Amino acid sequence: MKSYFCAQHDLVAATIQAGHWPTAADPALRAHVESCPSCSDLVLVAQTLRQARTEYAQSARLASPGILWWRAQVRRRNSALESVSRPVAVAEGVALLILLVAVIAFAAWQHDQVAAWLGTVFGPLSNIAQIPGALMVGLGTLLVFGGFAVYLLLAKE
Repeated sequence: MKSYFCAQHDLVAATIQAGHWPTAADPALRAHVESCPSCSDLVLVAQTLRQARTEYAQSARLASPGILWWRAQVRRRNSALESVSRPVAVAEGVALLILLVAVIAFAAWQHDQVAAWLGTVFGPLSNIAQIPGALMVGLGTLLVFGGFAVYLLLAKE
């Protein structure tokens, strides 16, 4: 490839940079660009870059500063609410677990009274309530669902 330097190259570059190409350019300079391969390449590259810059600037429209500020405030407020509510959710889960353990312990400790109470409340189901295995299955079911509820409370974080 042969390198070619044109004396008008700097003048063409200055005209393009000033924004005068092609409308306010000298007619003699336009005629020179049409005949000079180096200057025509310079004009082609400059116009392509200018068009790409214009398209990029149009596609990258920024939102108004007021909207950006409002969104930042909403994000800040939401993160503050999440950080405040996290200990409350943990406390709820712990309280639920303690309640579940207390109910199971009470049912195991007062098995006879719980069976008698179930007998008076549910009548025909009292035979099932007197069977320790059935009571333990019921308490196990409560434990599983209680553990699942605690998991769901903690999984929100």
